[in-house]
Amino acid sequence: MILRVTFITKTNPSIELKLSNNTLTILDIKAEGEVQRLLVEFKGDENLIQQLHGNFTKVSKLKYLGTLKVSGVVENILSKYLIVNGVVSESSTLWTVILNGYQELKKLLKELHEALVDVKVIKVTKYKSEDILTARQEQILRIALEAGYYEFPRRITIRALAEKLELSVSSLSEIIRRAEKNVIVNYFNEKGL
Repeated sequence: MILRVTFITKTNPSIELKLSNNTLTILDIKAEGEVQRLLVEFKGDENLIQQLHGNFTKVSKLKYLGTLKVSGVVENILSKYLIVNGVVSESSTLWTVILNGYQELKKLLKELHEALVDVKVIKVTKYKSEDILTARQEQILRIALEAGYYEFPRRITIRALAEKLELSVSSLSEIIRRAEKNVIVNYFNEKGL
């Protein structure tokens, strides 16, 4: 059984910002030794981008997609799991992750508690088997949509998006095509066509 879990942790001091009118969303986490590489979306004042010390690409007037390197306990633990996102505020981060059953949830919570992370679970829902997208397809499509892949003209190429996600172009293309097919087939099935 697949679970979608939402919980809150305190914000990593290495990515604290004055986010009053800005948003920072963590889209993916990859472990690179002692450091974690975060794929993030930043919406807001471009002057704050310099404070993040990352590699960012402007995808619209006030939206940037980029990578940050941090060394955080929570990020290190979550790099082993499939995250949907982490919405960063000035004092906390609201995480949504996909887990393979209650045993994996128990393991994640144990890891966080052993690392002395203050965590509060907000919501646990079962992923329905009739969901038309896999968790990974949903994550990739959401990132592609947010990055401007579906805009006309495109604000990001599939090659640039693949680099940001650390995937090969062919793998990313396959994930996107299969997800798009699932969405289109579901649309026509619902219409009875």
